[in-house]
Amino acid sequence: MNRKASGLIAVTIILALLILIIFLVNIAQRECHSSSDCSLNSYCGADHRCHQFPDEIIIKEHNYIPAALILGISLVIAAYIFRGGKLPRLPFI
Repeated sequence: MNRKASGLIAVTIILALLILIIFLVNIAQRECHSSSDCSLNSYCGADHRCHQFPDEIIIKEHNYIPAALILGISLVIAAYIFRGGKLPRLPFI
């Protein structure tokens, strides 16, 4: 083996070990890994910290009917264009 290849292998191994060490330190600094690691009135969040449960839960209701109508009309028009080859002239345009 030549010197360039052995040097490249050594650098690769050092970088891999450095990445592994950073990963392990990141795991060790987490406050919790699951909700059972937190107290009874808190949960483990995506940031791996314990958060208190909210006092009230707010649920926003969304209306998807206008978006579904626009998408449906667009699909029908696209299917008509692909099948017939051209769009008919509409009287109000």
